[in-house]
Amino acid sequence: MAFLRTSFTRRSLAVLAATALLAGTASAAGYPERPITIVVAFAPGGNVDATARAIGPALSKALGQPVVIDNRAGGGGTIGSTLVARAKPDGYTLMVGSTATNATAPAMLKAAAYDPVKSFTAIGGISTTPSVVVVAPKTTARTYQQLVEQSRAQPQGFSMGSPGTGSLNHLTTELLKQKTGLKATHIPYKGAGPALSDLLGSQLDAMVDQLSSSAPFIKDGRLRAVAQTGAQRSPVLPDVPTLREQGVEGVDVAVYTGLFAPAGLPRDVEQKLVKALGEALQDADVQQRLAAQGSERIAMDQPAFARYVADEARRWSEVIRTAGIAQD
Repeated sequence: MAFLRTSFTRRSLAVLAATALLAGTASAAGYPERPITIVVAFAPGGNVDATARAIGPALSKALGQPVVIDNRAGGGGTIGSTLVARAKPDGYTLMVGSTATNATAPAMLKAAAYDPVKSFTAIGGISTTPSVVVVAPKTTARTYQQLVEQSRAQPQGFSMGSPGTGSLNHLTTELLKQKTGLKATHIPYKGAGPALSDLLGSQLDAMVDQLSSSAPFIKDGRLRAVAQTGAQRSPVLPDVPTLREQGVEGVDVAVYTGLFAPAGLPRDVEQKLVKALGEALQDADVQQRLAAQGSERIAMDQPAFARYVADEARRWSEVIRTAGIAQD
């Protein structure tokens, strides 16, 4: 009898497991059956938000369901990211993440409640937006090397603003200090707008800024760009050389955006999202909107993008550790 009870129990468990597997497969096969939410971990109006709103309608078309953008700002991007990391991995809660959410913010904040790589499924890359090293009207440097030389001639170095401590603009400045000997005092602001305003008024010496926000001032001559941080020159500023072209290696920096889901996503749901994102990125309107904000499409398949996300997380964690600027 004991043998029969054991045998029956094993058969029952096997049947239950098979039933659960089939139910999960059937549910995934019907995905998506209701609207999908894309969380943006920042306030409306920024680069990540603009990217999410550019891709949203095309994703909706590819998936056959409404896509809703949900802004959950705060904590440098960690509040919205934590919400997604803890969400049910069913494909209905996604995130347009970025260098901030999946690299710099969790490295800056020791108390971040998620792992920038392990807590997510990287669906695919969307865009990169390079930064640019810009100088104030009073600053005479016309090349990056001149900027470094002039900064070293000042007792406190150059004053260089950023949208805030831990922003990619700030961390790129720290990386330049570590790699090139740039002498600079970091001046944090509450957003890029106030920092740019002081730079235009020569209250700052220089700044690393996203190309999309500085380009209008560079084009009308109110600011001078001495270098781009991307691997290649952006079509937005074709006459401004990159740091690499000026002999600076290891400082290729661009803000990336990508589509993420919580870790543990069913494989077939994951593949549907990968396919839908690929279709969305082929949309002419999406490409036009990305180009208008100075962004370029990421040309990587899903595995390559996942490796890139992990590499960026390690890279910026090391910059932050070396600079000693992580916060509790």
